[in-house]
Amino acid sequence: MRFGILSWWAGLPWQLRYGTALALLAASTLLFFVWRIFWPWGWAIGALLLLFAGRSDSEKNGYRF
Repeated sequence: MRFGILSWWAGLPWQLRYGTALALLAASTLLFFVWRIFWPWGWAIGALLLLFAGRSDSEKNGYRF
């Protein structure tokens, strides 16, 4: 189980993956512009999760595991 978190993330539905990543980005942006709290970890983790949120080739072809 070397890449456990990546395989767990890939096993989630793609809508949930995009939603989680975008929610982190939105929360970080809201914190910054409304309350002037700078939270770079939210942007960094949200951007990283967004990079890995896309549908895989098998999901694009209609396969469900």
